[in-house]
Amino acid sequence: MTTSDPKDLHRVFAECVSAGDLEGVIALYEEGATLVGPDGAHATDGRAVRECLESLLAMAPQITPISSQALVVGDIALMSNRWRMTFGQNGDGHTGFEGSSTEVARRQPDGTWLYVIDDPASATFLLSAQAPTVDDPTTFEQLLYEQDGPIVRITLNRPERRNALSMQLSEELIAALELVQRSETVKVLVIGGAGDTFCAGDDITEMGLWGNANQIVRRVRGYQRMADTLADLDKITISAVDGFAVGGGLEITMACDFVIATRRAIWGMPEVDVGITPGWGGTTRMARLIGRRMTKEINLLGALHPASRAAELGLWNRVVDDDRLQAEVDALVQVLLSKNQQAVRQLKFIIDKGVEADLHTAQGFEALSAGLTGAVNGAWQVEDADQAAGIVSFVTGGKQWRERRDAARSFWTDGPIVTP
Repeated sequence: MTTSDPKDLHRVFAECVSAGDLEGVIALYEEGATLVGPDGAHATDGRAVRECLESLLAMAPQITPISSQALVVGDIALMSNRWRMTFGQNGDGHTGFEGSSTEVARRQPDGTWLYVIDDPASATFLLSAQAPTVDDPTTFEQLLYEQDGPIVRITLNRPERRNALSMQLSEELIAALELVQRSETVKVLVIGGAGDTFCAGDDITEMGLWGNANQIVRRVRGYQRMADTLADLDKITISAVDGFAVGGGLEITMACDFVIATRRAIWGMPEVDVGITPGWGGTTRMARLIGRRMTKEINLLGALHPASRAAELGLWNRVVDDDRLQAEVDALVQVLLSKNQQAVRQLKFIIDKGVEADLHTAQGFEALSAGLTGAVNGAWQVEDADQAAGIVSFVTGGKQWRERRDAARSFWTDGPIVTP
């Protein structure tokens, strides 16, 4: 497919990419054209250009042109384009980006135009799509959300990519956690992975779409909020780990209360060998769980470790035979559900908050929790408390509230120095 108008190149490129037509996309580039990849590397030969374009089409994107401008000087055209890229079935995936990019094209002897320089990495990507409606878990496409009474099971469901956290899966996981957070009936959350693996971490093939440095920071902070939401749930959370739990997958386990793994499970933080650093727990939560020295060993070496070592380090709770994972998770869930759920919520809260505080502040959490426990067990009436009379008086405009306000409204408002 060719074009005699350089402004049409953008449209034709979008049509070929959306159709998955690799040969059609390649035909839009002049022999010897330069294509800049997401990592900034220049592809200047046909094979390298093909590999870059294959990586793009492997994500099955749908591109919708928004606008296109071309400045033509002789046989050279400088083009400025805006477009939207979406991922998912038929382009209606929950993750979408709007971007702008600049290309250079050259007029060919037959009058058609072909790309000479294409630098998509210079584009500015803006996350514009919304996460799935959290009231309707059936909208999830890359995870499974199943509720059975007080138990919710979330299954990362990209087995063909070892459940790597694509941008869409990450958005869906955030939405699923928000759904769990809002529920007052859910008591236990179990997170697992489809197929024979838990989670292979962030989908590295999509990192070129994260945008510029500022947008990367924004996305990582979003992942941090996701991990914080998981860690702060007033439910007990369990990671059921089989196969790989590396990078972001390992970070999910560190935000959970319990981790049960199969003997064949493998874990680690190999980001260092990709030239990147962990963003949402691989250094911070890990150091709090196993100390700074071991955290440096895990991150700086980037080795992959057997499940037994995670249990020995205190990173995971228990390792079981490969065919016993589900049974062990179910047994733990039943023990947890047998507890006083208010006591469970309080214990989780004071442990998590206390470990981040000094000893005496943490003991304050313990003391207040003890008082709350007494209150919810019936000992809520304290003699010199007003048993909610102050609230009732405020609502009704009663005497007690008026007297308190009259006594306090102007008290010491003249400052610290008494006027003679």
